[in-house]
Amino acid sequence: MVEVLFVTQTAKIRPDKEDITGMDVMTNLQLERNSEKFRFRSRIGFTLVELLVVMAIISILLALLLPAVQTARSSARATACRNNLKQIGIALQTYHDLHRSFPPGHLETGTNGPAYRHEIGLLTYLLPFVEESNTYELIDFNEIGPSDENPNPNGSASENPAFYEAGGIDVAVFRCPSDPTERVDVTWAPGNYLGNQGPECECRGSDCEGLFGHDTYFNMHDIPDGTTHTIAIGETLIGDLDVDTLEDNYFYRPTGGDASDIDTCQSGVLSRSDRATIWFGGHPQHNMLSTNRPPNDPRFDCIAPNNACSNFAARSAHPGGAFFTYCDGSVHFMGNGVSTEVIQALGSRRGGEIVGE
Repeated sequence: MVEVLFVTQTAKIRPDKEDITGMDVMTNLQLERNSEKFRFRSRIGFTLVELLVVMAIISILLALLLPAVQTARSSARATACRNNLKQIGIALQTYHDLHRSFPPGHLETGTNGPAYRHEIGLLTYLLPFVEESNTYELIDFNEIGPSDENPNPNGSASENPAFYEAGGIDVAVFRCPSDPTERVDVTWAPGNYLGNQGPECECRGSDCEGLFGHDTYFNMHDIPDGTTHTIAIGETLIGDLDVDTLEDNYFYRPTGGDASDIDTCQSGVLSRSDRATIWFGGHPQHNMLSTNRPPNDPRFDCIAPNNACSNFAARSAHPGGAFFTYCDGSVHFMGNGVSTEVIQALGSRRGGEIVGE
């Protein structure tokens, strides 16, 4: 009886051979799993070579994508600029339908001489037709000329405090988003679109060759060349009011120089940099451009008030040319390489020229 009990207790203490084998298998499986986890964890991350390869691939992709993004943005800005000119073209048509004429390049007041010659510009008259009626309502047209607020007998709209509130409003449709120059003047807001005065236009004269002049009110009957072949509005780049940055400056030649012959104006001091800085009006450099020469002509612009008045070429930041609105409301892009004869023909309303497509 004692022996049997001993054997039974011993059997409970010593596992048999099958139990030992099962434990070994379990242990081995556990070790293998731990080993797999270790090997997996050891492969997390990149080697230096792999990191350099990934960085090189990203750099190549960026080099390919960035120009495409910049091109897309430039194209979007150009499209917005074109749309602005289209709206202005429609506004001109609507103004003509209502008033039976186009607005003047700028309103003239006073007698011959400096007294109140240059007043409100053509874009001001288009405000109600480009959804800017609230801005238009701020203008008191009774303040044109000498007034209580502007007693200066030799001033103009750009010196009249009565117009500061309206003229200081930034009108989006008057600005081309491609122009890199920001507004500088705290009083007046700029505009990138000027009326076509034609190849020639005398100061203080109403018989300009283009659609707009000094106190002109031309209508459709005054465009025998046809509205589809006559420029109405063109682009320009606004000045930065800094005479030290010569790129946007122009010559002011009160004596000597002939604005109709730009080569005679290319001397003296580039003393002015206020081109298109006041959409409201005031002077020819704020209202009108010349179709005497191609867009972005490398020669500097010029004002010669005693001889042909002004010569401001169309200018833009678009690659290769500038946009123009024609008298029928259509918008076209004209390249910098267009011949002088072609742009002069398109700029005159009654020259009798035949211009192909």
